[in-house]
Amino acid sequence: MLYCGIDLGKKSSRFCVVDDNRKVQEQGWVKMRDDSLVERFGQMAPMKIVVEASSRTFWVGDLLEEMGHDVFVVDPGRTKAIGASRIKHDKLDARVLAELCQAGLLATVDRPSKAERLQRVSITARDVLVRARTKLINAAKSMLENEGYQVASTSSDRTVRALDEALEKAPEELANSVSLLVEEIEHMSEAIGVCDEGLKQMSQENKTMKMLQTLDGVGPLTAAVYVLVIRNPERFSSGRQVGAYLGLVPSLYSSGQTHVLGRITRRGNSQLRFLLTMAAGSLLRSRRDSPLKRWALELAERVGRKKARVALARKIANVMWSMWKHERPFELRWAETH
Repeated sequence: MLYCGIDLGKKSSRFCVVDDNRKVQEQGWVKMRDDSLVERFGQMAPMKIVVEASSRTFWVGDLLEEMGHDVFVVDPGRTKAIGASRIKHDKLDARVLAELCQAGLLATVDRPSKAERLQRVSITARDVLVRARTKLINAAKSMLENEGYQVASTSSDRTVRALDEALEKAPEELANSVSLLVEEIEHMSEAIGVCDEGLKQMSQENKTMKMLQTLDGVGPLTAAVYVLVIRNPERFSSGRQVGAYLGLVPSLYSSGQTHVLGRITRRGNSQLRFLLTMAAGSLLRSRRDSPLKRWALELAERVGRKKARVALARKIANVMWSMWKHERPFELRWAETH
């Protein structure tokens, strides 16, 4: 059996093939193009190939599997730790990936199918638009506030209205420049609205997404993004694993008798983490009573409202996992046990 490690790059990638004795059989460079990959690996006997998770990993993995190879995607952070402790090389490269594969020391990650990845393109596009709009809003506000024109910090729609009001008072030179940014902000808001409408429509047609909205604080957008990111509840053995997967658990430093909890890890999908946090904040501000809200308010008295909101976001993610796994609408017992 042969084992191959590929250290992916933007234009070209380093690869190394070893046998059962970890003896190098072939190594070199391959261009990151379909034809180059097929030319290099298409005629080789089926082997186990390891690549690190990155933006280019999945289409490369699909292509290699079409050639008959077994492809494993690994977590770069965990693989670096294993490689540094088990196999002594100056750096984690293609050969180390191949040797880890042969030794059975792979920290693999779940690889979404192409259909699942294409479904997630909509939320990726929305996330890019939201981040770009935020940068433009901050830039426009800064330009006005530097000249003494204050702009209230509220929702995006209200901020645009506040920018327009400030522009009416600003001198012509300043107004002409900032108005260009405001026009782009409005265009991006329209595009974000199109993305939101598509996700809302999906959440009404999808049985699971519709069921998740029976949980207080969870709207169509949060339900849609949750399903597209988590993909399958069977990937996790408990709801608590979902919270950790989304980076909603505190980091931990433990050495001897010292145990220090830090800020949340912020691993995983940032958009879903943001939406869950917003859902938690909305639930805390609502006048409607709910067991989750009561739990969070009691916690806020001990640790503060900010930490309680993050804890509530994690609890919402956990409860949504239970609802999805059991295919049942929200039940009070899930709020009490997660």
